[in-house]
Amino acid sequence: MAAITAQLVAQLRERTGLGMMECKKALTETEGDLDAAIELLRKKGTKDRGERVAGEGIVMAHVSDDGKTGVLVELNSETDFVARNDDFKALARALAMKAANSHAETVEELLAEAHDDVSAAEKTVAGAINAAINRIGEKIVIGRFVRFKAVDNGMITAYVHSTTGAGEDGGRVGVLVETTGTPDGTLGREVAMHISFAKPKFLKDEEVNADILQKEREIITAQTAQDPKMAGKPEAAINAAVEGRMKKYLGEVVLLSQPYIREEKKTVGQLVGETSGAQVTRFERFEIGAAASGAVA
Repeated sequence: MAAITAQLVAQLRERTGLGMMECKKALTETEGDLDAAIELLRKKGTKDRGERVAGEGIVMAHVSDDGKTGVLVELNSETDFVARNDDFKALARALAMKAANSHAETVEELLAEAHDDVSAAEKTVAGAINAAINRIGEKIVIGRFVRFKAVDNGMITAYVHSTTGAGEDGGRVGVLVETTGTPDGTLGREVAMHISFAKPKFLKDEEVNADILQKEREIITAQTAQDPKMAGKPEAAINAAVEGRMKKYLGEVVLLSQPYIREEKKTVGQLVGETSGAQVTRFERFEIGAAASGAVA
């Protein structure tokens, strides 16, 4: 049994919003297994709010003029005040452009690459960041980055949700989308904007891991069995309710199955289908404060 530390209880509280005693009880029942405790609480109706990481900052996007290369970079600072600083934004823009033209596959590799736009003796990306730290007086780090390179008739589109309305200022949420069979970036931008708000986890139903589906079905089955509205209902009705809730779950996490934010009577898949031959092949969504999931591609 893993030790039930104060830090572990705090993690569970952050994920569920429940009180300390409830979290400690769940961890005791699951012998200190955080994931199992979350699953146990979800079966009782508690929502998982997701992992969080500390830090402020901005997400900056860069797409090449030919639409074949796109990058998202998350640049973190200690405070939101610094994230609004023009010097900080300029650094984020330079890093996004650098990452787009780089062969680096990790943050560590990117930091070690040459960077001419820096007066520091260490003319690397790390040197540029250290110079900014000295100017701004606050810790600054690259949280993560993702690079898409389109092939054949693919096109990369980016959308950054910004309070100023200017994508070049960065924002707290950024999205990259690769489409094929699209004459311009209009469809890609619509899909990217949808992703920024709807937060899908998968592109299509087939991408949802079987283990994830099985676990979700177990949770939904337990929730349905405890639903007062289902009391006394025949097994067929309960099974139908479970299937309905599974369909709703897929509609929440799968991009092409989600209701389109501008017209909820159609799905994103139907929106894409309105452009003959168009497809969405992949996407990535960054949000400041959300657990990292990006990768170079």
